[in-house]
Amino acid sequence: MSKILPFRGIVYNQSTAGDVNDLVCPPYDIISPTEQKALYRKNPHNVVRLEFGLESPGDTDQDNRYTRAAALLEEWSRAGVLRRHSSPAFYLYEMEYAAGDRTKRLRGFLCMVRIEDYDSGMVLPHESTLSGPKADRLKLLRACRAGFSQIFSLFSDPDGAISRFLDKTSGQPEREAQDGDNVRHRIWTFDDEQDIQAISQAMADKPFFIADGHHRYDTALNYRNERRSAQGSFTGDEEYNYVAMFMARLEDPELTILPAHRILFNLEGFHPRQFEDDLNSYFNIERIDFTDTSESANRQTILDTMARRAERSHVFGMRVKGEQSYYLLTLRNDADMDALIPDKSAAYRMLDVSILHHLVIDKLLGIKMATHKLGLNIEYTKDADEAVNRIDEGTADVAFFMNPTKVDEVKTVAGSGERMPQKATYFYPKLLTGLVMNKID
Repeated sequence: MSKILPFRGIVYNQSTAGDVNDLVCPPYDIISPTEQKALYRKNPHNVVRLEFGLESPGDTDQDNRYTRAAALLEEWSRAGVLRRHSSPAFYLYEMEYAAGDRTKRLRGFLCMVRIEDYDSGMVLPHESTLSGPKADRLKLLRACRAGFSQIFSLFSDPDGAISRFLDKTSGQPEREAQDGDNVRHRIWTFDDEQDIQAISQAMADKPFFIADGHHRYDTALNYRNERRSAQGSFTGDEEYNYVAMFMARLEDPELTILPAHRILFNLEGFHPRQFEDDLNSYFNIERIDFTDTSESANRQTILDTMARRAERSHVFGMRVKGEQSYYLLTLRNDADMDALIPDKSAAYRMLDVSILHHLVIDKLLGIKMATHKLGLNIEYTKDADEAVNRIDEGTADVAFFMNPTKVDEVKTVAGSGERMPQKATYFYPKLLTGLVMNKID
């Protein structure tokens, strides 16, 4: 049974710390080294110093970015840069963003969620995780005993009952920030005890799907187990048994998943003509040649055609280094996937990312599935321009353009207990770090 709780949020005191726009940062895993340094310069109290601090050549076990984050957290709390709310609450979180020619507003709420083992069936991940990021996050959690960001999760609320409670909150937000993608992030404190109790009861039988933050959930699970082992006995109500989450409706039409395009590089023995022949065994191939002046329009034609065909076909776009052509690849026979990975569910086999990773990248290019998540030959981007630039500058061999994974596909595959290939989804927008934080006492 899922259990959620209100919590005493930690927020910036803007009269002391400065404007909230200068204090928050993106999720740690999408911050480049250049952006990390820029955030340091933006404000001496920017949350990046806590969430993703700079390393130093002289770091030791006693003095490193994790211990420095813990010291800063204590210092900022003592100096009034951060303040903790006096009573527990949920926090209504709204993101307003442009989606094509319209504006979307995704609403959910921040709460503490009891950490469940995966075999409980109450938490449903859909992507695999890497050991490196989990080790990093665990060191930070041990040092600070605090959370500076939230896991993005989804719950099913088909009739909108929980949303109706949240919609009671309106008016000016208590905090509002704008990120680099011009997404507006708004926070309201939601502290009506009766409504909190009603929401908590309504959520009690609902499993939740992890949309974004698989590494953080695994870290919270590992930290919980460490604390339980060290303590020897526990009630289950201790704060380390909970992790902060943003909870949004699975059925919300304002929810967006962007495509995560694939950039492949360092392909040994790669021969474009041979690769095209190999592809022709499984895909119908359409080619559009372009000139320097027509490239942008032809690329958009490829992306638009992919989107139109997404409901009835498994289709990919492709560019190959050294060629003035775009390709459309359409899977010819679904049975090829049945034969290739018969141990997987039908829903998994028919994911576009499964077809690309198992059939094209693994079978045809020879990059084994076990290595995909290591990033030795593959990078991921939501920006088609970035993929094209990598091809044009010669630092990538092949770029594959994807349609986005559908929300229903996430629900079906995760619900069957399977995990999709790496970076199968790019839920958008990303939550900002530092709007509301939590302490683990």
